[in-house]
Amino acid sequence: MELQSVKRLIESRELEHGNEILEAFKQRIHLKLVPRTSREEVAIGHSKFGGYPDLPSPAHHPGENLTFLAQFRLSDFAGCESVEPLPKEGLLSFFYDLDEQPWGDADERHLWRVVYTSETTLERVRIGEALNERAVVFEESYAPIVDSLLELMTEDDFVAMEELFDEGEVHAIGGHPDAVQNDVFEEIEDTHGERFSNPFLLFQMDSTEELDIMFGDAGILYFLIPTEALRAKHFEEAEIIMQCY
Repeated sequence: MELQSVKRLIESRELEHGNEILEAFKQRIHLKLVPRTSREEVAIGHSKFGGYPDLPSPAHHPGENLTFLAQFRLSDFAGCESVEPLPKEGLLSFFYDLDEQPWGDADERHLWRVVYTSETTLERVRIGEALNERAVVFEESYAPIVDSLLELMTEDDFVAMEELFDEGEVHAIGGHPDAVQNDVFEEIEDTHGERFSNPFLLFQMDSTEELDIMFGDAGILYFLIPTEALRAKHFEEAEIIMQCY
């Protein structure tokens, strides 16, 4: 989303809290799946959704019960301010038990995993079932903190603004999560305590027809990490929240 379109709507509707409304839009990386046009696999070490993961060895795979969701080559985000805390090099991979579909409770920790590797010698590890593989493109853009906007404008004004950010599937990194139910940042702190008082959104994955994935009832899966743990590259401290309708 371009912030200029929000500014024009604020001016045209003469909204009272213009500055606060603009502050409710945060930059982040939006992820767009690329439709498959050939049978060739995405090259090893490149960013993608689905398929099989690229790891230093099969020993680094977290288990065949965990489905590989996506991997991101962090150098692809060079120059993007919204994800500045991320390492500048390496590969970040996400795994989740699609059969059990955990919500993120503390006793379900074995049902997901975030794997970071800085190694450059990788192989495609064919363990477990694979989702449809799709390449991905990135766009640094803006997304709304909906709860904040609802406090700053009338329902009619919000409906008009909502048309500006109706994006269909919303896969993202950084910024503020798109909540299905409660504010995700508040929920992760309530669930896992004060260490999540300043969380970072590592990955938001929406239910998607392209990969034939449904989280609950058309829900969204969120991987989050304390910012301090992220800067220390302690990805084992990442937790999840799953919300659905």
